[in-house]
Amino acid sequence: MIDWTPLADLVEKYDRFLLTTHIRPDGDALGSEVGMAGLLRQKGKDVKVVNASRTPPRYDYLDPDGDLFTIYPDQVNAADLADREVAIILDLSAWKQLGDVADVIRAFKGPKVVVDHHVSQDDLGAIFLKDTTAEATGTLVMQAVKALGGTFTKEVSTGLLTAIAMDTGWFAHPNTKPSTLRSVAELIEAGADINGIHRDLFERNTLGRVKLMGETLASLQTEMDGRIAYTAISREDLERTGAIAADSEDLVDYTVSLRGVEVGVLFIEQARGGVKASLRSRTGLDCAKLAGLLGGGGHRAAAGLTLADDLPTSIERVLAIVRSALDPATAGAQS
Repeated sequence: MIDWTPLADLVEKYDRFLLTTHIRPDGDALGSEVGMAGLLRQKGKDVKVVNASRTPPRYDYLDPDGDLFTIYPDQVNAADLADREVAIILDLSAWKQLGDVADVIRAFKGPKVVVDHHVSQDDLGAIFLKDTTAEATGTLVMQAVKALGGTFTKEVSTGLLTAIAMDTGWFAHPNTKPSTLRSVAELIEAGADINGIHRDLFERNTLGRVKLMGETLASLQTEMDGRIAYTAISREDLERTGAIAADSEDLVDYTVSLRGVEVGVLFIEQARGGVKASLRSRTGLDCAKLAGLLGGGGHRAAAGLTLADDLPTSIERVLAIVRSALDPATAGAQS
């Protein structure tokens, strides 16, 4: 259990807070920001939430008035943030995951706090409030709300339920525990509409996302007698289908939905160059360790990395380490 005294002390001492999270924010990242912002505002604090990436459309219900999440440097600049006294970094512990906001955090003069559940960790010059056994950063923010005497308003509960639900695959991933469901029940009792959240997340797909999903699944390939499954999304795929990069969220989970697959990988060509690879395992293989071999990180069952190579080279580099992990004797061989 985390000792939340350092955060409580900062909340007692300071008034102006900056919240941020990782690039390409997911439900845990955004929901945790909603929960933390709600807690701080209950304490009378001035809060700015600033991210390096735009909020995916599927999460617009977390910010119904459109004034919570702001984008750096498109909507705010360094001068706009010069008055911030404390920075709270949610759902990451790595510099490169901050994107453009990394420049703000490097130059930040006040106290910095990291609230996270990932294993990998850089020296961010911050107070780390971490629990790598937690299923979601949203779980940790829920603990913070209780420790600091906050209230689970409908807004806060909606954000935290979103965080926990999405990082547990809607309570289907191995990180789902009895305590997970007890937490969810508490959030529902506090006002979170679980049915409405599910509809917002999964029943409002754009045509572009549906087309991208179809093409991504159609290009799924397997290796090593079906032990590895992978697929890729190029920039041209996004343009052709009318999808945006955020529409790729969750598609990696389909790679491990095939019977017999031990490791699944989704490759996404990035707009600024390079390739992001997401790894999933359902058999205990340590994805964070594999990703770490190429500069990435994450969790045992789910991890990611970014390479500067082109798409074909990135695919081969990642598959090589996956093959070697599954069967060192056949490393480099394809079946």
